[in-house]
Amino acid sequence: MQSWDERIAEFWRDADDTDPVRMRIQIDRLLSLAQCSDARGLFERASLEDFLGEESAAVPLYEASLSRGLDVDRENQARIQLASSLRNVGRQDDALRVLEEFEFSTEYLPARDAFVALALWDKGDGAQALRTALHAADPALGRYRRAIGAYAAELFDDGPP
Repeated sequence: MQSWDERIAEFWRDADDTDPVRMRIQIDRLLSLAQCSDARGLFERASLEDFLGEESAAVPLYEASLSRGLDVDRENQARIQLASSLRNVGRQDDALRVLEEFEFSTEYLPARDAFVALALWDKGDGAQALRTALHAADPALGRYRRAIGAYAAELFDDGPP
């Protein structure tokens, strides 16, 4: 017999945004079997609304899940997903606050930086957005790390020499 975590993983593996009614029925069934905290249930509901493109509905669910206390991994996910949803509903400053006021686990730092870059871009700060994105790419740049770092720093000058 599958554990609840295995069932929820299967739910997300098979997720289909073309049938929101079926998806909501399925999540309701899974959560009725709830072998999880209220916070986790709210997180899963928020994630579904987000997945279905209903970011306005997802935001308060993410906020409620965070206020009730999630495990470390899900808290990292919830904060990134909340920031993404806030950005999508036009609340870039709130998105940036969510991303900047929390110490993310190392594995989530590149995603955090990518969402910071997107929010900055939406705010019209293209240079800072690009600088943030280039900084996030730093670990993968290998031998070009120094050159890209120098170019990123120039974004705050008057451009290339």
